[in-house]
Amino acid sequence: MKQGFWIVVKDIIRKADVILEILDARMPDLTRNKRLEQYAAASGKRLILVINKKDIISENAVRSIEKYYSGQDYILVSSKSHKGVSKLIGLIKNKAKKSDLKVAFIGYPNTGKSSLINILSKGGKAKTGLESGLTRGVQLIAGKGGLMLIDTPGVVPYEGREEVLLGLTSAISPDKLNDPESVAYELLGIFKKNNPAALGKEYGIDTSLDAEELLLEFGKKRGMLLKRGIVDERRAAIKLLTDWHNGKIMV
Repeated sequence: MKQGFWIVVKDIIRKADVILEILDARMPDLTRNKRLEQYAAASGKRLILVINKKDIISENAVRSIEKYYSGQDYILVSSKSHKGVSKLIGLIKNKAKKSDLKVAFIGYPNTGKSSLINILSKGGKAKTGLESGLTRGVQLIAGKGGLMLIDTPGVVPYEGREEVLLGLTSAISPDKLNDPESVAYELLGIFKKNNPAALGKEYGIDTSLDAEELLLEFGKKRGMLLKRGIVDERRAAIKLLTDWHNGKIMV
């Protein structure tokens, strides 16, 4: 646990008017951090769930997110196409009692935090210096609409399921994972919940199977076999995760 990171985050939360927690639309629940949300709630600060990468999920997944997060302070955006960004600015400024809002961006690796900051910044990512009292490395950036953007240093600690999150968010190459099979099982579970048809269409596998059986069938259909016809599960998992990282399958 990076305790130093949380010291910085607590200080940022105290100084920010609005906190944006950047999530990956392919796995919003997995990329949420309850500890961060508890800190924000305890400080009485508004926290908005910014669910990024809308452009790379299916319509079924979009509907699932909209249903699950209905009534919560959230927005679906795409940092790639800029869709939802203007609405995000409006959401940030909604109910605000001041014009010079300080907005903090916090999120796991590869959720698109830096891309969103660049989009919302005025004239590119322009560093404006450090505010007195903020920990070294925290940048204040002039943003559009009179916003001041706070870019947090480092990344949110993963807390417990580090390898699964690293593998799913493309923060580490599949062949570098110690247990790619566990990451693949998690991915297959996400697909079974949100878009099982994508697996059947792309790979011709029976999506009624459980995650472990799905991986075995995937490996068998691709000829990833060891001696005596046993499926090479590690190799199959690495291939499936590589397809996921490359955008070949959409949840």
